[in-house]
Amino acid sequence: EWRRMLLALIAVVMMASFLLIHFSSEVALAQTIPLEGQSGVIEKSLPQSPPTFAPPPETEAPKITNGGPKHDRESLKESEASPKFFVKKIKLTGNTVISDEILMPIVDLGEGRDVDLTILNTMANKISALYSAKGYLLARAFIPKQEIVDGIVEMVITEGRINKVLVQGNKKLSKENIEQRMKMVQEEGALQEQTLERVLLELNELMGVNVTTVLKPGALPGTSDLVLEVTESKPYAVSFDSDNFGSQYTGEVRFGFSASYANIFTLGDQFSARYTRSNEELHSYSPFYTFPVNAYGTRMKLSYSFSENELGDSLDYLKAGGESFTYGLEVSHLLHKSRRASFSARTGLDIKSSENASEMVNTTKDNLTEVFLGFGGNITDSYLGRTFYDLKFKMGLREGDSSRALVSRLGGHGKIFSTNINLTRLQATRFLNSYFILKFTGQTNNTRALAPFLYGVGGMGTVRGYPISAYSGDMGYNISAEYTVPFPWDNRGRSDLPDLTKILSFVSFLDHGQIYVRFKRGSEVDQHITGAGGGLKITIPKKNESDVGINFAVTYGVPVFNSIPPADSSYGYVYLNGMINY
Repeated sequence: EWRRMLLALIAVVMMASFLLIHFSSEVALAQTIPLEGQSGVIEKSLPQSPPTFAPPPETEAPKITNGGPKHDRESLKESEASPKFFVKKIKLTGNTVISDEILMPIVDLGEGRDVDLTILNTMANKISALYSAKGYLLARAFIPKQEIVDGIVEMVITEGRINKVLVQGNKKLSKENIEQRMKMVQEEGALQEQTLERVLLELNELMGVNVTTVLKPGALPGTSDLVLEVTESKPYAVSFDSDNFGSQYTGEVRFGFSASYANIFTLGDQFSARYTRSNEELHSYSPFYTFPVNAYGTRMKLSYSFSENELGDSLDYLKAGGESFTYGLEVSHLLHKSRRASFSARTGLDIKSSENASEMVNTTKDNLTEVFLGFGGNITDSYLGRTFYDLKFKMGLREGDSSRALVSRLGGHGKIFSTNINLTRLQATRFLNSYFILKFTGQTNNTRALAPFLYGVGGMGTVRGYPISAYSGDMGYNISAEYTVPFPWDNRGRSDLPDLTKILSFVSFLDHGQIYVRFKRGSEVDQHITGAGGGLKITIPKKNESDVGINFAVTYGVPVFNSIPPADSSYGYVYLNGMINY
């Protein structure tokens, strides 16, 4: 009996020793792969450096032609010799959105006085102007034909609402879907210009749709019919791009293909996908589908992203690689939209998984779930500028055990609270049509995070002159100032030459980034880097919808102000990128 017990004890000890050695070797292997080579960090850095060539265009005002509402009673017309008559009081009827307390001082006659139609119509015009100043597009006050009794004159106010929506010019798009998008407009008892403008701006932002509108007198008193003239264009976009923004470990040269197709199942839905491959062993794809939930600005987005890589260059000896994927669900709602400002809120859920392996053995694996709440929008001001802003709060719900095996970062947590902020200021100047692009991005985590939650600086999109995601930390920020000057000489008078002011521009920039590490381990330190440089951009725009647009840019970035040299011992980077879009 004692021999059996001894054999069992030996077996248990051997198994425990084997497991201890196995997991210890995996943890040791995990630490040989630097953060910039881990799949979670690589996937996060891909959208950090997209090919960009120009700031977004300014929002164009929707075209609205106002024919006014129909009135139920004929108004009195002035004559050349309008007689005067005594009026004791003016009675207002029809006003609902502006109270008598505000309107009556305009038509106050005191104890009564002699007036003529010119005076009464002037008062009516002042009330109409007040409604117009408050944004009521169709409102009008007038004096109807009437018999004056006891010195009281009735002034009628038609505040204006939409009776019918008439859709013209649509070919493939559903008339019913377009009418449904005007629900906000039809539900208003007194139509506001801002409401109509918002809906038209939303429609004109959809791919393949352009809408102009005419307001005509409606069949019912005090109403207008809304005539929508729809112009359809191609509901798709395709582009090819290439750059050398990638990582030295997964291939610096990257090739990308992007495609979008809109109005597939309903007006306003869109399917988009992007595929990226490097000259080494990195490829990723990220499709998403977004669609409207209602006519009030609520949308839903379903997304997926996947990336896979094998590490090369100085990490080739590890024979390591990894993969990462994310499933996303997002619901957003547009709270305000006008030509000068927009504001929206969003919330959603992301399910992520990233793993790395070396010598065919898993070294790290994170299975993460996070919920988020975000706010974003833009503001155009009177100082020749536009500001774009985005604030996002994220909460991790899984992988709270920092001591588990296969953790992507020693001591890192998946149950964290993270805050991200992005600010971009486009500031025009009065000098040679030049402009500044000023950017600030930042992140804070409440504790030491796993690799996919880290904030990276370095490379195109953060600090040029350094490798992509050269340094990563739990917290950090990036500040960038870029100055663009279009070609200074206007040659539009030469019909044989292209307009170089729209094609060629020169760029200079200064970037700074800093990261902070929570609960530092070993040789970990906070780090800051600064880069500067310049370059040029070439843009050949489309003349027609069926034409091809071409973009190309070359910039050079180098560390400045005694900033730490790049880890690859290079002295600056030449960045090349180009795009063909159709």
